Amino acid sequence: MRKIFLIIFCLLLYKDVFSQFNSLKKNNPPKLIKYFEISIESGPILDNGKENSDNLVKNSTYLGVDARFGFQKGTESIYAKLYRFPVYGIGVYASTFHNDVVGNPNGIYFFMDIPFTYPSNNKWEFSYLFSYGLSFNFNPYDPVDNPSNLFIGSYRNAFFNFGFRAARKMNERTELFAGIGFRHFSNGALRLPNSGINVFPISIGSNYRLTKNHDKEFTEKSIPEQTKRSLLNFHLAPGKKQYFIGDGNNFKLGIGVHILREISYKHRLGLGLEQFYSANSEERMDGPMTSRFWDSNAFALFGSWEWVLTKNLFAPMGLGIYLHRNEHNGEWNWYYQRIGMGYRFSNGMFTNLSIKAHRGKADFFEWTLGYTIFK
Repeated sequence: MRKIFLIIFCLLLYKDVFSQFNSLKKNNPPKLIKYFEISIESGPILDNGKENSDNLVKNSTYLGVDARFGFQKGTESIYAKLYRFPVYGIGVYASTFHNDVVGNPNGIYFFMDIPFTYPSNNKWEFSYLFSYGLSFNFNPYDPVDNPSNLFIGSYRNAFFNFGFRAARKMNERTELFAGIGFRHFSNGALRLPNSGINVFPISIGSNYRLTKNHDKEFTEKSIPEQTKRSLLNFHLAPGKKQYFIGDGNNFKLGIGVHILREISYKHRLGLGLEQFYSANSEERMDGPMTSRFWDSNAFALFGSWEWVLTKNLFAPMGLGIYLHRNEHNGEWNWYYQRIGMGYRFSNGMFTNLSIKAHRGKADFFEWTLGYTIFK
């Protein structure tokens, strides 16, 4: 079931990209400016502080290759103007750590490359880029076959990448670029160990504009005044968690209701109440259960932030403060964070994949389904 949800979520996430191409009609552009780029990266791996992990870092050499297909809209898009005409798209990724203990992960992801300034005739352009996707082909920890991998315990993992880049235009359609960033792999405590793999890569590459001639205008920057709305979000977020190595996967469920207000086209802020249910809590308690309900459920006040990227794509984030929590269910800290990527349909239904964490340490992946009422 989880694999089916994973496939559906990926299709929805990238739908915002592919729908642009499907909507092109002969008599009714707008055309999209299309790009292809390829880059190579390498950089240091961060020691996770676990015993013997420093040996794994010393014996591993990271090398990655990215190929991306992106598109750029013109002034017909409000969000294109808001983000200074960024490039959105999808990418594929392949890498090696030159160490069979870790594996040779590859993946697929959504990315967004956002310039710091509006397009100009300058030869140089500076931007920041982030990507969010799913990776495969790790060699996970196994107590018998692979006991040395103390970083990650699953074949499939999510990854997040953030970086800065400088690009130099070589001619009308080609540019060279270099960048520096941070790449993180994690399975959200689905399988332990899950210290995660952190890499600080330096990259170089080339970007080529596939569209020969385009009629896009990037000079018009005026944005109509927004009619601000209030939102009421309801969501269910099932997931699974492994509490210790060798344990089975335990069911988790998050339920939430949030009230948000649009403060701009880009940002929505609000507050909400959340409940978290943890199955099999009686197996993790040191003593007898005092109350099955309270020992299995946690409650929190959550400050929500939705970073709106397009009309449909958004990044849910925020900070929660527990009103009631249970340390035996992995709720060892009094607050938690959330970050993810989501897609909202025109009928108000939305889905997202987010990670709930305590002080940066993953609690579980939330496979979220929800509904929004707009006022």
